[in-house]
Parts: sequence; structure tokens; C-alpha cells
Amino acid sequence: MDRYELPSVAIDRFESVGVTMDFLPDAHASEAGQVTSVHVAHLAAGGTLGRHPATRRQIFAVVSGEARVASGDDGPVDLGPGQCAVWEPGEQHQTWAVTDVVAVVVETGGTVAPTVHHRTLPAANA
Repeated sequence: MDRYELPSVAIDRFESVGVTMDFLPDAHASEAGQVTSVHVAHLAAGGTLGRHPATRRQIFAVVSGEARVASGDDGPVDLGPGQCAVWEPGEQHQTWAVTDVVAVVVETGGTVAPTVHHRTLPAANA
């Protein structure tokens, strides 16, 4: 067994405020050199992870707290515990913390494949 200390870094890029990330080691797939990164994001209530393009396909999964997320020109929508947003590479997006938020952020060059266990949330304007 290997053990590692996870670096915790304050994020201020993209005019972000109140955000720290714990970085897990990257996972590399042997074929096509694909890399998947997993981070644990901590957003303080009132904080924001500023608008920026997704560098790879990105899953933002809320573990605890209430967040608002937006992408492109679409207005913000609410995300709570047990819900996630998926952004495509290059897609502009932003996150705001309504309350203190803990989220898992997965960035991958692979595909996202919901299973029979995943329920699509209604459209923001529904």
C-alpha cells in the first residue's frame, strides 16, 4: 500500500473566491495516454469558482451543501447533495456556493456514461 498527503491549494484563478481544492493523484490509462484527475472542492458560502473553460470533460458532483452552476449563456441552476453537472471540453462554466459546499470534481479525456442508476434532472426552465 502506498500513502500520500493530499495537497490542499487555495484557488484564485478566474477571480475565484473562497475555494480550496484537495488534489488526488492523477490516474493514467494505458491506451491513448488519457489522464483522469479527481479533486475535492471546498467552497465557502458566498464563494465562487469563477467562469472558465473546462480543460477536459468535467463532472462536478455535490457531496454536501447547496451550489448554483451555470454554463455558456444559460442562467444558473441549483445543485444539491447527490446531484452533478457535466461540462464538455471548452465549455465556459461557473459555480457559486449558496452554503458551504463540498464537491468531487472529475476531469477526464474519457466519456461520461450514465447508467440505469442515474436520473436526468429536469431542464433549468422546466
